[in-house]
Amino acid sequence: MRLHPRIPRLPRPRSIAALALSVGVGGVASLALVTAASAHASLVSGSAQCQSNGTYTVTWTISNDWILADSIIETGHTGGGTLSGLPTTIPASPAKTPPFKSVTVLQTGVSGSAKSASLSVKGTWTDKVTENNSGSVTLPGTCSRNTAATAPTFTNASCTVATGSYTIPSSTVADYFVAIGNGAPVAAPAGTVSEAVGTLIKITAQAKPGKTLTGTTAWSATISGAGTCGGGSSSPPPPPPPPGVSATVVTPAVPTITQGVCLSGKESAAFYVIPGITGVTYLNGTTGVAAGKYTVAYGSTTTITAAALTGFTFAPGATTTWTLTANKAATCAAAPTQVLGTTFTQPPPKAPPVAVLPFTGQPVLQTTLVAIGLLLTGGLLVASSRRHRLSHLTWIDRTGK
Repeated sequence: MRLHPRIPRLPRPRSIAALALSVGVGGVASLALVTAASAHASLVSGSAQCQSNGTYTVTWTISNDWILADSIIETGHTGGGTLSGLPTTIPASPAKTPPFKSVTVLQTGVSGSAKSASLSVKGTWTDKVTENNSGSVTLPGTCSRNTAATAPTFTNASCTVATGSYTIPSSTVADYFVAIGNGAPVAAPAGTVSEAVGTLIKITAQAKPGKTLTGTTAWSATISGAGTCGGGSSSPPPPPPPPGVSATVVTPAVPTITQGVCLSGKESAAFYVIPGITGVTYLNGTTGVAAGKYTVAYGSTTTITAAALTGFTFAPGATTTWTLTANKAATCAAAPTQVLGTTFTQPPPKAPPVAVLPFTGQPVLQTTLVAIGLLLTGGLLVASSRRHRLSHLTWIDRTGK
């Protein structure tokens, strides 16, 4: 058997091509995986507030989740109104985890009946990567123009009426509360209530659900006396008439009762009011009661009797006894919670939903399958090249050529 020295042979072109193909495919797959993990996003979130003019203002927050500066432009918005604050540039975030650098954009003049608003933006980073992102907010659609509460009125005593009074107006936008002296505020229905001279009355108004009040919402006054009447000093009860002079005829005013009302999940106390009439005194049973307001228990009954003072008399047939009955306690529903004019009966979720960043880069599965296929093809080409070389050496040994 003839021996021949082995001649070093350079790699065949097919081997070089297979090796280069394998290296290139691996690099492409690695780059695709890195790109997929290196997501760029302009995160958009918003919150809305009802304004006094009956429109919503939406405050948009746009955050840059990448470590390069992000230039933002608007690509569209819904809900109407005017957008301000774009285009702008968000500085690079120091890390790929929150908190990110962000900017604020305002959308004003959104209709008070709108149910939603959205903002779409396009971000371009300094590495030339671009992404489209958007965000939206849900609106109650109940924002209305603010209105002023009607002021209550106060009336002082006069020469003909020894007491003053206050009047609560009827209102579709406000509920009224009354505090006498240093007492606690009590819900008050519309109507007129008499109060004695010297009584301090404080009245406040609160917006009804879905309404917003502007202007004055608190008033106070102290009932004053009549001053001078016909040149005299004040207006005390007249002295008893001289002998032989008939008594002054007076008509007792009717005591009134105000029932408790449900408001904000609680029932206010019922109370009756004793009017102040010159020449008349009132009794609860056998106990005298001065002019003013008296709280009573739910479901209770109070009998009030009027009596003429000395020098006065009642007209024949005048009513002098009244029975005032307070209603039984009502069942008041719990007060709902309000946000931006919307009533919520369910508690908010314990935690906001987790945001999912949009996927950017090459599809991982498809890229991986293509890379594996190309690696197998490169391996077959290398094996084929080695087999061809072995066959060639065997032929030399056999033929000597």
